[in-house]
Amino acid sequence: MELIDLHCHTTASDGIYKPWAIIDYAIEHGVKILAITDHDTIDGLDEALYYAHQKSFTLLPGIEFSIEYPHGSFHLVGMGIDHTNEELNRELSHLQKLRKDRIYKIIKDLQVHGIDITDKEVEQEAVGNSPGRPHVARVLVKKRYASDIKDVFVNFMVKGKPGYVKKDKITFHKAVQLIKDSGGIPIVAHPISLGFGSWAEGESLIKDFFDGGIQGIEVYSAMHSDDDVEQFLAIAKKYSLLISGGSDFHGDKQEIIGYYADGKPIPFEIGRQFLQVLR
Repeated sequence: MELIDLHCHTTASDGIYKPWAIIDYAIEHGVKILAITDHDTIDGLDEALYYAHQKSFTLLPGIEFSIEYPHGSFHLVGMGIDHTNEELNRELSHLQKLRKDRIYKIIKDLQVHGIDITDKEVEQEAVGNSPGRPHVARVLVKKRYASDIKDVFVNFMVKGKPGYVKKDKITFHKAVQLIKDSGGIPIVAHPISLGFGSWAEGESLIKDFFDGGIQGIEVYSAMHSDDDVEQFLAIAKKYSLLISGGSDFHGDKQEIIGYYADGKPIPFEIGRQFLQVLR
């Protein structure tokens, strides 16, 4: 079976596989088309694209922006970007500084609450890359403050809990502009995370984002139930949106690369549309 996965992370943000290693992992598991979409960074793409070329492997360079949003969680994927775009790189440098400053504030707040964790431990967990919340989480699990990553994000670094520090995020319109100006396709990631109260409200949000420049939605997502998939598929078709899909693979969250649910592969045919549009 040929597989595809259009939403994966590496050590450049919060995945556990290096950019070259996730390509080997994908190949070993039957994935023929992969998109690397690290959080607010393109730092792993040079390495990944070079290695993919050596392996004659189809890799779509991407990014996942955390978007300023009043409720829920809004992530916007930029698919097929030119990661050398100057304006994109300037904005990402700014976001990386804000991200790093936030992590040290998180560590300090955890220390204030009696949690024995240090900057050095988190930096070592990040393996030389910009540290993020998942790196803090892995240290907390290793030091037995939590049983697993899921447990961490129930008891730490969320509103009202030790280690919570609000994240500075890019605006929707700025992210769409950066993605399009760098030749990419803006796609709403796992739209169920937007936190809408009804499907009518969900469709209204997607329509607003469509009017604001998005070109696709991630229909097939590890966050989506079968009903969610059907609902988002109908919305995508109604507004002629590109249909995307991904496991949101990090490597340590029980995700299965190439699958959006256990035993349910991401439809391979959706890859062809992106390859055609991005030519």
